[in-house]
Amino acid sequence: MVGRFIALMASLALFCGALTLNVQSEESAGASPLTVEQRESFEKKINPLLAKACGNCHGKEPKDNDLDLTSFDNAHTILAKPKVLGDVAERLRLGDMPPKDAPQISEAERELLLGWINSALDAEAAARAGDPGPVTLRRLTNSEYDNAIRDLTGVDMRPTRVREFPTDSVGGEGFANVGDAMPVTPELVERYHQTARDVAARVVLLPTGIRFSPSTERPDWAEEALVSLRSFHARYAGPNGEPPLAAHLAATLKHRDRLTRDGSAGIAAVAAEEKLNATYLAALWTGLNGKASEQAEIEAQTKQWQEKAAQIEAEKQRRQAAVQSARQKIDSRWGASKRVLAESKVAEGGSVPFEQKVTVQRGELLLLTVLPNENHGADSTLVEWALRETTGEQRTWSLADLVPNLLKGNPWSDKHEARWSFLETTSGPTFLTERRDSNGGRTELKSWSLGPEPSVFVNSGSEPVPVWTTLPARTFFVHPGQKRPVAVAWTSPIKGELLVTGRVADAHPAGLDGVAFELSHLAAPELGQALSDLGNVPASLPDPGLPPDMLAIVRAKWRAATTDLAPVLAEIKAMQDQLFQGNYRRNAALAVGNGFPAWEDLQRVVARERVQGAAREQLFRMVALPAQPETIVIWDRLRLEGGDGPPLVFADHPELRKIIEQASGLAFGQHPQGRTVPKSALTTVAGAEIVIDLTKLPPDLAKALTLPRFLRADVSLDEASPETASVKAFLIAATGGGGNLAEPVAKATPGDPHAAQIVHPRVAAVRARPAEQFRALFPPAVLFQPIIPRDAQGSVFLYRREDEPLRRLLLDDAGRAEINRLWSELEFVSEQALATPTAYAGLVQYYRKPNDGARIMFFYIQEFEEQIKREETAFIAAQAAAEPKQLESLLSFAGRAWRRPLEANEREAILASYRADRNDGVKHDPAFRAALARVLSSPWFIYRVERPATGPRWQPVSANELATRLSFLLWDSIPDDELRAKSAKLHEPVEMETQLRRMLKDGRMRGMAEEFGARWLGVRDFVANHGRSLKHFPEFTPALRDSLAEEPVKYFEDLLMNDRPVADVIAADAVVINDVLARHYGIPGVTGSEWRRVEKVAAYGRGGFLGFGAVIAKQSAAARTSPIKRGAWLVQVLGERLPKTPPDVPPLPETPPPGLSVREITERHRQDVKCSGCHVRIDPYGMAMERFDAIGRLRLASELKPGDTKGTLRDGTEIDDVTGLRNYFAGPRREDLLRTLARKLTGYALGRAVMTSDRKLVDEVTKTMAGGGRWSDALLVIVQSEQFRCIRPSASGAQP
Repeated sequence: MVGRFIALMASLALFCGALTLNVQSEESAGASPLTVEQRESFEKKINPLLAKACGNCHGKEPKDNDLDLTSFDNAHTILAKPKVLGDVAERLRLGDMPPKDAPQISEAERELLLGWINSALDAEAAARAGDPGPVTLRRLTNSEYDNAIRDLTGVDMRPTRVREFPTDSVGGEGFANVGDAMPVTPELVERYHQTARDVAARVVLLPTGIRFSPSTERPDWAEEALVSLRSFHARYAGPNGEPPLAAHLAATLKHRDRLTRDGSAGIAAVAAEEKLNATYLAALWTGLNGKASEQAEIEAQTKQWQEKAAQIEAEKQRRQAAVQSARQKIDSRWGASKRVLAESKVAEGGSVPFEQKVTVQRGELLLLTVLPNENHGADSTLVEWALRETTGEQRTWSLADLVPNLLKGNPWSDKHEARWSFLETTSGPTFLTERRDSNGGRTELKSWSLGPEPSVFVNSGSEPVPVWTTLPARTFFVHPGQKRPVAVAWTSPIKGELLVTGRVADAHPAGLDGVAFELSHLAAPELGQALSDLGNVPASLPDPGLPPDMLAIVRAKWRAATTDLAPVLAEIKAMQDQLFQGNYRRNAALAVGNGFPAWEDLQRVVARERVQGAAREQLFRMVALPAQPETIVIWDRLRLEGGDGPPLVFADHPELRKIIEQASGLAFGQHPQGRTVPKSALTTVAGAEIVIDLTKLPPDLAKALTLPRFLRADVSLDEASPETASVKAFLIAATGGGGNLAEPVAKATPGDPHAAQIVHPRVAAVRARPAEQFRALFPPAVLFQPIIPRDAQGSVFLYRREDEPLRRLLLDDAGRAEINRLWSELEFVSEQALATPTAYAGLVQYYRKPNDGARIMFFYIQEFEEQIKREETAFIAAQAAAEPKQLESLLSFAGRAWRRPLEANEREAILASYRADRNDGVKHDPAFRAALARVLSSPWFIYRVERPATGPRWQPVSANELATRLSFLLWDSIPDDELRAKSAKLHEPVEMETQLRRMLKDGRMRGMAEEFGARWLGVRDFVANHGRSLKHFPEFTPALRDSLAEEPVKYFEDLLMNDRPVADVIAADAVVINDVLARHYGIPGVTGSEWRRVEKVAAYGRGGFLGFGAVIAKQSAAARTSPIKRGAWLVQVLGERLPKTPPDVPPLPETPPPGLSVREITERHRQDVKCSGCHVRIDPYGMAMERFDAIGRLRLASELKPGDTKGTLRDGTEIDDVTGLRNYFAGPRREDLLRTLARKLTGYALGRAVMTSDRKLVDEVTKTMAGGGRWSDALLVIVQSEQFRCIRPSASGAQP
């Protein structure tokens, strides 16, 4: 690739050399346009008169100059120097020639000389009118280059600043776009190549082409794609992905009659009027106006459901009242009735016995509480506790009786009618409610707990169990939590005396601080019943299920509503809460983005369900709840999947099939009624729990299970079951789960909304439809707004797409195509598919043995392994498939960069350079970037190449060349797609005008505002070359400096884009400012950094070009004002020329001597005879500007002496202050100023100095401006001229 770049640099040098051979001189040869009389007059009268008037200074040995006006042999030779003739005429007209101290010519001689020069120039102008000028090789200026890169890439890189290109020179009429002022050095060529590589490094390869980025880093490219995608999301959904439901529902109420009457047309009209989404509005309107197909049946079912729901609600209220009553009794008596019988600390590894006699009443409580000490870790505590009557029947109650019966209930009544309760007693009694039938993988360990702890648990086995400590056989334990005591309460069934004995022992010595215990008597008989009432209230009520038709209920609310949306929205929200669960930020590990949906459907109704549970233990339980008569459940393809092993279907494994049939008492493929079922299926009766104990498998078979993984089965109801039957099926092969991890709690819960309701196949579709219709119309979110899941410790997949509701409810075909494109680009640019395998391997490895000991379903993500491999393979294929499209985009890019269609050989050359790199072993990405860099290093991009005319006279340029001329004139940049598309008709006046007016409204007009407006005013470089003394003006901050520099650009943008009259530049009573300039200028009422046009500002010294602070400051000395610099600049604005400053003239002091004003030192300076001739023209203008200080502010009256702002012109006209100066320019000198502006505009548009042949064009532009013409009018005169539209032949001069 390096070799090809070196060759390209050489070709660029050769190209420049070849083209410069065709550059012509400014004035072309040809027959003289002068008459015989004019030629003779020159030889006899004019030539001698020139020698007399000018020969002293401009003879064969010129003084202080290099101009000889005495050596022209004939009229033709002097007319070949029209600029010289024009300068002579101006000096004569202004009285500058001959100098005052030289011999003077008579007025008649002056008139003769002026008359001949003007007539000769008129003849030359008429003869060559329309001449487009020399064929000049023009490279792009720095600003043109920057703007072209911006418009090609969509990124404002400003590479000429980054790479520190040399500052552009100016030529012609004072602008940088003049070919003669554009040297190309080897250093500049190298910068072009560096910049081309910089731009190429920012190419972002896409599935269907390319784009560009401000960054060279892939993470930034992906972030940009994310921003685009999030921006798209924000157009349709709220910050959490919610649809705009309220606004659209409100519209259905507000416009109900109109929507009913006008149908789809009404929906479109209302959506446009209310600024709503028509697709979503149509979906809501259709859904809310629909009816169920089985309306009568649905209504009957709805009535039954409402009655059932009312009964459940009544029971809920009754239970709440019972709980409240019990809680009140407990709160009032628990502490007051308590008497401590025994208490002690139990040392680490120690054991403390207790024995007490106590007299109790029926219903009173004995409470054994174990409390943590400072450190609650390793606090497993063995408890032995027995109570024996000392009289009467002498019955005995013991915790040992609870060991085999622990899970029968909490509270639990034993055979002697005593009730045992397991409580947490931090602030009053709270029942332990979490029932576990195994712990630590051991089925002998049963427990009740609140979360992990506090807990009570037993070893119900006949052998000690080694887990976190060794737990003796058939023993009872407790474990307090951190600052959370655990207690066992015994409710007395008798009245009498008891002997209470037992011991409390630390069962888990770990070098910590043991526990404490307390045995107490709660002598309040009513507490026993209150505690029973509190414990016997079920935690959950029967679920009334879903309404038969949820939409029908919402529709009824909606039809009853008029303007109040609240009841409708409340009903929708209530249904959503039943039918959806948000999973984002729900789990600490393996959450959304790792297979879990952001929104999960609840209360699903299905005919067949894949039921699964985490299989960590070789003890499987199958149960379908609730129990129902004559309901047969089919468990098909009971299997193990995921994890480290291949799928294992038990029916397909002969040995395991036989063992499972023996363990379960069931047979695969057999139905209890002899009906046909799949050979891989087991059948059970609803409510029957089947236990499959594989704990004693031979080692080879146990190894084949490769646990942990998923235990799964496809569950359905047998068709012989009642059509009213429904079950929820559970597979349990582990203990625990839940909490904030991803693994569900391993237990069968009939009311679990996550478990699908499996119903008879014949009614499943009908029963599922209402919920499905509601979910489809009213999802709580239409998309997963975060895109990047950040709710878990780690994520396999970097991005999560979940937007089906958005695509269905809110997007039309174009919207769906756009979001698919955005997602495709994000996945392509991020290369997620290549990163996923690494993330997958790391997460599986971590979660297999997590550092924090958390039990996580690592085997869940193992199921994505094949998907990850497929996606990686597909992505690599997609990259390869995208390469031809990207290369086609490269060729399209080259056409835009070169500003014309590519020739076939050029297309092939670009592709050949790419293929050569690939053949050298370079990968597609770097080879593509190298090819693009070559496109930008080509002379066809760097230069504005135009093919000269082929005949003897100038001819129109090509359509693409004319489009390029127009775009660089207005935008300082390349043509856009529309201009290129319309370029074939651009030579037609109508199309030219259409395009010009369109382009004037574009923000890219800033290019002309900067390069023409700011350069005409002399402040294009103000930021770098303001010349202010920061010592004298500390308030000249960077913010003020930048605002001053920006003001003329913003002002010209306003003039051009709003197509204001050109003459507004002189005296419009308006400024375009921000808050910084408003404060600087003393203009009130402007806040905020945004730029705005402010009218009626003359009172603040502003309006028109005379009020620009940057211009005023630039034409000042570093620490003071300068009437001379300001006056000289204004003389030039009027189109007048000043001679060079005479030698040996001392400059004015930077700081006026004490007691003297700037005006006074200027007047002294003017007394020098060598200076007075110019200063009499300069100073009056500059004095009128003394109202402004050196940084463009209005000066205080106290800073000025009387008369400081007054000036008297040579003709006696008096000007006072900037207002008088503005009026003078807008009045007597208006046309002079506009003529100069017209000349400047013409020179800028043509990219060269204005020639004699342009006189007619300048006159037309001036006339247009002076007649009140707008910028479009003046520009149209130029762009429709021959000069703008044509080009000369390559070598010979254009013929008139």
